[in-house]
Amino acid sequence: YLTPRECERLQGFPDDYTLIPYNKGWASDNARYVALGNSMPVPVMRWIGERIERFCNVIALEKIKA
Repeated sequence: YLTPRECERLQGFPDDYTLIPYNKGWASDNARYVALGNSMPVPVMRWIGERIERFCNVIALEKIKA
C-alpha cells in the first residue's frame, strides 16, 4: 500500500500537504486519501496549461498574419 505522503509525491504536492489540523488533532489517513483522490496532479495540470497557452499563441499569430 502507498502512504499518504507517497500519494502526495505522486500527485506533485509537497510532503504532508494534506496533513492539516482537524477536530483538535490531525486529518486521518483516510481523509487524506480522499482529498488526494479528488485532486488533479500538479505536473499534469501545468502541462495542460502550457499546451493551451501555446495553442492560443499560435491562433493569435495566425489572426495577425491574416
